[in-house]
Amino acid sequence: MAEAMTAEQAVTLYELLDARGVRCWVMGGWGVDALLGRVTREHKDLDLLVHRADLATYADIVRRGGFDRKLEWSENRPLEIDGVRCDSAFVDAHRDGREIDVHVVDVHHGEVVQFHDGPWPLPTDALSGRGTLAGRAVRCVSRAAQLAMHSCYDLPEKHRADVRLLQPRLD
Repeated sequence: MAEAMTAEQAVTLYELLDARGVRCWVMGGWGVDALLGRVTREHKDLDLLVHRADLATYADIVRRGGFDRKLEWSENRPLEIDGVRCDSAFVDAHRDGREIDVHVVDVHHGEVVQFHDGPWPLPTDALSGRGTLAGRAVRCVSRAAQLAMHSCYDLPEKHRADVRLLQPRLD
């Protein structure tokens, strides 16, 4: 199993991509923590939605940063961007154990378009989330999108706990 990724490491990766113009949104475990504004558990990776048009820049940044492709998810549906074959659902890993889990999206007429098989049922506000990691602002998927992304598979306990944290309290 990969080493845990710290909030500082996650936000540093995010800020590096953001500074170079890569449109990305934090999701998954760090996305939950960003929405809540606090660290709730350890996370092995940084889950991101990455805009299709920025995929080449993303790849250049992470390769220069020592990341290599670890795997393509089974739902991966290869894309062709400017004559280059690109994956749409994959994990890049660094030799120090950090991982980035990416799913590629685009936006057409306000709708989020997903390029992997078995896409999540994303709400229209999916890319509207804002949160904080290590005290710094990040774009993240919305609370509704996080809940939708955790609805299409048998959740391990840590993901069930994430869902409970995001659900509105009725007290």
